[in-house]
Amino acid sequence: MQRFRQLSIIILYLANKLPTKLISIGGILGAITLTGCSPSRQTLTMSSGGNGGAYERIGRQIITSAQEVGKITVRDNHDSPGSQKNLERLLSGEIDLALVQLDVASEAMTTGKVQAIVVLAHEYLHIITQANSEIETLSDLQGKRVAIGPPGSGIYFTAKRVFSATNLNIVEEQIRFDEAFNKVREQQIDAMVYVGPLGSSKKIQAELTKAPLLRLIPIEKALINYLTIQFPESYQSAIFPQGSYVPLRPLPSEDLPTISTAAALVTRPNISKQTIALLTWSILSSSRQYSLFYPELADGNADSLLRNGLVFLHPGSQQAFNEGDPREVWVRYLEENQDLQAGVIIVISTGIIGFLLRMWRQKRCQNFIKNSRLALNEISDNVETNPSQTLKEVEELRQQHRLMLIEGDLPKEAYEKLEKMTQVIAEQCRNLQEKQRQANIRNTLELIEEWQSFSKFCPEEAKKKLKELEDKYRELLLSRQIDLQTYINLKQLINHHVSVNINHNIPTTLRS
Repeated sequence: MQRFRQLSIIILYLANKLPTKLISIGGILGAITLTGCSPSRQTLTMSSGGNGGAYERIGRQIITSAQEVGKITVRDNHDSPGSQKNLERLLSGEIDLALVQLDVASEAMTTGKVQAIVVLAHEYLHIITQANSEIETLSDLQGKRVAIGPPGSGIYFTAKRVFSATNLNIVEEQIRFDEAFNKVREQQIDAMVYVGPLGSSKKIQAELTKAPLLRLIPIEKALINYLTIQFPESYQSAIFPQGSYVPLRPLPSEDLPTISTAAALVTRPNISKQTIALLTWSILSSSRQYSLFYPELADGNADSLLRNGLVFLHPGSQQAFNEGDPREVWVRYLEENQDLQAGVIIVISTGIIGFLLRMWRQKRCQNFIKNSRLALNEISDNVETNPSQTLKEVEELRQQHRLMLIEGDLPKEAYEKLEKMTQVIAEQCRNLQEKQRQANIRNTLELIEEWQSFSKFCPEEAKKKLKELEDKYRELLLSRQIDLQTYINLKQLINHHVSVNINHNIPTTLRS
């Protein structure tokens, strides 16, 4: 049915360009073409995580939602070490979608390089050690060997930030979490860091139930407060509920304080608004399928939960949250009915919509030309007194017209009319600027001659006159009655005559 949408757009475009008599012909031809079309899908690429990990499982659910609801094909062929690598691939343009921790993507979002689609999980900071270890708090890790994940992973990013905030000196082991579990059990390292959703990774569940037994270390309240205040867009206070991993032999044995960061699906701002809106709606309408990773979705408000804490939302995602299914009603109807029925609908709708679109665009164009003419009249009121400022405002208006033409918001005929109007005023400004420049030069020469006569018998009065002349031109420049180049030329003219005729009684500083 994606082919339906594409051809429908083409027919609507033709309806806006062709005479009314040809619209029905175009509609009939479109209907005939549509009846023979086979469905095609939009395709997006994604980077999630390694096999068996939480991100890989979330990625598989995204693929299912996109396919079943939005008829979007999402390809996830990247075995990624984690968030940092996913973000790197997204920024380089290698992929369209990435699963990342919000703390990892925070800087890219702030600078406008990345925008969020939805939150799909909350990832908890785990500090894991042997059950019989003497390590009871984070402070006990001073000088200890700690696995912090491989570079490129979200675990590595969060671990580096946490230990940087604590000023603890640890021996870093940059290894994957599955290798880290083995080394903790064999006492080759003292502890390990893991960041992930509770209970969503089969690997983590399996490792925490093996012998020898492991346990979780709580995070100090002071550190939690520091991180949530210093990085409010990235972290929030959280609790490991008792028995999160092993209910019968509770692990943890009691509620433990920690921090969490959201796992979000993100994209670049230049990815199609329509496609992202449809993908967002696909996830929103199947939100309960994500409750394994985000338990609150089982019976909570999906609309608020899926965008909880997100500031930099993609416009398409914002549209889906605010308006629901982004597909037009008639497009949805086409997808649910036979090809011949779709063709009949398009034949009827293209004629009506095309006519209305032409009328609307024509009316909008007329109003815009009228408003632009009024704006030019208002600007030109100051052309005699301040041609430099008037010329600047005219050029800004011309640039606005050019951008509207490029973006397709202004027809070429309307642009040409407006261009002629602005050129007349711009030329008038330039002529007045030239007249002012010549007048200023004449006035300057007259004042210099007056200054020369004063300098012979009254150097102090000459100095005062010269200062007044310089102040006058400075004020003209600041009020934009002359441009910078004219001001420089006048200064050079004054300095030239002063250097030739300067009286030794005038201080040296005046010569500059």
